[in-house]
Amino acid sequence: MDPLLYSALFGLIGGTARALIGFMKHYRVSKKKKFSINYFLFSILIAGFIGMFVSLVVTSSYSLSLISGYVGIDIVENLIKIYKKKLDF
Repeated sequence: MDPLLYSALFGLIGGTARALIGFMKHYRVSKKKKFSINYFLFSILIAGFIGMFVSLVVTSSYSLSLISGYVGIDIVENLIKIYKKKLDF
């Protein structure tokens, strides 16, 4: 299988873990608000893309893809800040 597909898969796994934790938090804290399955699935899909993107930019480490899928867009923003600082010197 293509390494990018593995990276996306691990990103999806990380994103699924984060989404499930968010679901459990939503269920415990806010029982009145309706749970959006579309948002849940969309966030998992985006996490897969983020895991693949980070793997392309940084390294082909599957563990980093898993972590980046869990962390989400925050890791992309922080990588941009790091590279910006390196370019400023």
